[in-house]
Amino acid sequence: MTERLRLINAVIKYGDVKAVDDVSLTVRDGEFVFITGANGSGKSTLTRGIAGLLPLSSGTITRTERLGYVPQVEEADRNFPASVWEIVITGTQGRGGLFYSMGSRRRALQAMDELGIRDLAKRGINSLSGGQLRRVLLARALCGEPELLLLDEPCAGLDAESHALLFSVLRKNVASGCAVIMVTHDASDLEGIHADRVITLSHGRIVNDE
Repeated sequence: MTERLRLINAVIKYGDVKAVDDVSLTVRDGEFVFITGANGSGKSTLTRGIAGLLPLSSGTITRTERLGYVPQVEEADRNFPASVWEIVITGTQGRGGLFYSMGSRRRALQAMDELGIRDLAKRGINSLSGGQLRRVLLARALCGEPELLLLDEPCAGLDAESHALLFSVLRKNVASGCAVIMVTHDASDLEGIHADRVITLSHGRIVNDE
């Protein structure tokens, strides 16, 4: 199996506080990994570190360049003047609407169809519900055809139908070889979902990995 992520003794600090403390982690293609723990345990900080949004204070990271990242909805700027279509297609890494290839457009439409949001294409993101915006952000990540997909609290506020759709889409991508790391503080998100591993963080450290 191909490694998609390798962390060795990773530390991320805020000032003198270690939010992530000596974490070592390897994730391979086709693995579905949950990271759980109480609020403040370092889950989101670790995820942002893996995504390259926060620097490591020490330690090393090696990961695939084909990364998809879905932040918490609360981090998204709802006032950004863009439509659903404009947000989703940026996941194909184009530099502007006139320069997206037919292949890019096809991947964006496919991702929107899979997540049931094609009818929202012309809507501004400021008009979406939290659940709709989560699906938009996931579609953006998926149309970049990631080898490693990071999701930070993607189930928060989802109804049962949207929850089932989310995991159906994720399982499809795992089956095709994508590695998925999903962060959640709510253990009920894991009910009925097969995960290859469940990693528990506490005070920035891995206390369980099974």
